Amino acid sequence: MNKRRLLITSGLPYANGAIHLGHMVEVIQTDIFARAMRMMGHEALYMCADDTHGTPIEISATKRGISPEQLIAEAWASHTKDFKGFDIDFAHYYTTNSPENKALAYGIYDSLLKAGLIREETVKQLYSESMQRFLPDRYVKGICPKCGAADQYGDCCEVCKAHYDALDLVEPHCVLDGSVPVVRESHHLFISLSSMTDELRRFAESDALEPEVRNFVKTWLDEGLQDWNISRDKPYFGFEIPGHPDKYFYVWMDAPIGYIATTDAWCKAHGESLDKYWRSPDTEVWHFIGKDIIYFHTLFWPAMLRVSGFSLPHRVHAHGFLTVNGTKMSKSRGTFILASKYLDVLPAAYLRFYFAAKLASGVEDIDLNIEDFYFRVRSGLIDNLANLHNRSFSFAETKLGGKLSTARYDDDCRKLIADAKARLAEIADLYANLNTAAAVKAICEIGNAANLFYQEKAPWAYLKGENADVEMARAIVTACAEVVRLIAIAIKPVVPDFSAKIFAQLNIGDQNLADVDAALGDGNVISHVEKTYIRPEREEFDKLTAPDALAAPAPVIPGDEKVEEKKVIEVERRPLKDLIDFEDFEKLDIRVGKVLACEKVKKSNKLLCSQVEIGHPDGPVQIVSGISKHYQPESMVGRYVLVVTNLKPREMFGLKSQGMILAASDEAGLELPSTILRAAGAQVK
Repeated sequence: MNKRRLLITSGLPYANGAIHLGHMVEVIQTDIFARAMRMMGHEALYMCADDTHGTPIEISATKRGISPEQLIAEAWASHTKDFKGFDIDFAHYYTTNSPENKALAYGIYDSLLKAGLIREETVKQLYSESMQRFLPDRYVKGICPKCGAADQYGDCCEVCKAHYDALDLVEPHCVLDGSVPVVRESHHLFISLSSMTDELRRFAESDALEPEVRNFVKTWLDEGLQDWNISRDKPYFGFEIPGHPDKYFYVWMDAPIGYIATTDAWCKAHGESLDKYWRSPDTEVWHFIGKDIIYFHTLFWPAMLRVSGFSLPHRVHAHGFLTVNGTKMSKSRGTFILASKYLDVLPAAYLRFYFAAKLASGVEDIDLNIEDFYFRVRSGLIDNLANLHNRSFSFAETKLGGKLSTARYDDDCRKLIADAKARLAEIADLYANLNTAAAVKAICEIGNAANLFYQEKAPWAYLKGENADVEMARAIVTACAEVVRLIAIAIKPVVPDFSAKIFAQLNIGDQNLADVDAALGDGNVISHVEKTYIRPEREEFDKLTAPDALAAPAPVIPGDEKVEEKKVIEVERRPLKDLIDFEDFEKLDIRVGKVLACEKVKKSNKLLCSQVEIGHPDGPVQIVSGISKHYQPESMVGRYVLVVTNLKPREMFGLKSQGMILAASDEAGLELPSTILRAAGAQVK
């Protein structure tokens, strides 16, 4: 394997607010990728920093009666605390208000000047006489000049999506004090991007951009690039522009330079050369960003890098926005969730696992649906992976003295392990291609197979009776422990705390992909077993969001109630089967079960495979049912069902079914009697 060197960044959080779960989508995705690269043996440094300049910082500090430096110091402490709580492993987390960033910003500006790309122009802007300042676009609101929508910002309309100049707003007003701004002239500096169109087009057509992002950039290039204003008037918090008193670099000028400045600070602390990471063809520069800042990272930023002699990005990956319960994050609805609030309620691992299970390589939005969040964590992380660890490790420690051995491995044990090992290379490729959703799915499939193996092999049965075979039980548990070790390696980028606990209880130290063949066997001992996670209840997840209008029942409008027609029930007359004794009926173990996960069975048009919690000591059971024509897999998750639990296992389409879900049917279709079971379902834990 050729060892790669990667310099990885994510978008810089702004220092004027707390970290929320929208930020965490990007940071978790970036951290998983960086950890995955290191797990594969590559050098991967994750650099990030607080974005600290701009008008909002200056205004917020003034309102509080503190300096901007004090405000951004508070933000840095808060942000780094939250990131640490989510196990984010930065090589260095810095600030854009640093001496390194100032020196680099001046150097890049000088390169742009020498290349003849800086021009000066007098422009008209909105000015607040009461505040004695020019107003940025987002500090002005008015009526959209295109569609007439009220209360729109000075750069674009949220109703018709039109872009315009703030001067074109009808009846503009300052959002800070409500005053009516006037028009004044000011002298500004611009970067002439249009002269670099050909070079930027070559970058856009490279492999650095995914197809969807590439299409955005090509459209902008075809429409013609506008020159970019890189200066702002005082009062402003930022770097003053050399040779231009009272003019400051626009925050978007020096913010991305913070990627390089953060690396520079790290290099100084570690005796490394900045050129090794930012001017070497042997280093891949990866940017993870939200789709709202694609323009800056694919046009302005590459232009600045090219002119100043730094490496262009190897990859710019854009992700979608985060919604909560299908809607935009909102404070009024209780869905604007701060990272610190989340950590007060649930473990970081749950959100890392859930985001990983949802993220792929595209720019689609990601929905944090609380119900789906709960069931996916329960069925995938807790009742599958954590359950496999707990049942096998605990059995080994309490029944077998913790000692492992491969001496009695049979073909089934060897196949289980070989199948799991074979998938680790596939999982590594999925991580490398940013398809963490498929990687998590593959890991959960390994866990499902091992849980079924454990259930069918029943190691506890080998410790009973005159023909007890302790060593066979040990072999079964050792095979399962080996799969748990492989899972811990595979899922380490996603939930590193899970993997650390597994390695500690196996007494083997940290492991990576290179350690896959270092199999467990004679001499390995499991000790100090503790559960990786405590099985959560739904109520814990509901604490994340406050009740909102969507949760309330819809009002009934008088006169609008539906009236059902009375129907004549036609009964199909069929003879009964042979009568049975009550003792025969007593043999059935019928329980209320809760469906934790469900998916369609491949190559079958009528079968669903469900993981059902029935209160069995060994955890959920797998049941294959012919109901896919009546129920979609997603509608099954969370449903309470009646289950015959003690039918002999039956194999269908290569899947073992460990029971039967009861249903009723008539001419209208098939119905699961789940509604009447909800109260009884409260007993299912």
